[in-house]
Amino acid sequence: MTADELARSYFSRARKRLAALRALMQEEAYPDVVGESQELVELALKGMLRWVGIDAPKWHDVGPILTE
Repeated sequence: MTADELARSYFSRARKRLAALRALMQEEAYPDVVGESQELVELALKGMLRWVGIDAPKWHDVGPILTE
């Protein structure tokens, strides 16, 4: 799998989380909305890193990588 394909995979997974968020909001499952939102942001950020050729770290918080 190329870096571009992996980035697209991250973006695709993030879009699926967004669809799930809509359903969770309708059900007023707010703790789940928060958790899925965090996952969505993590996937999107890792996808962006892959897109520009940076190997995404294996931990959740990619903030330090972004600030570099």
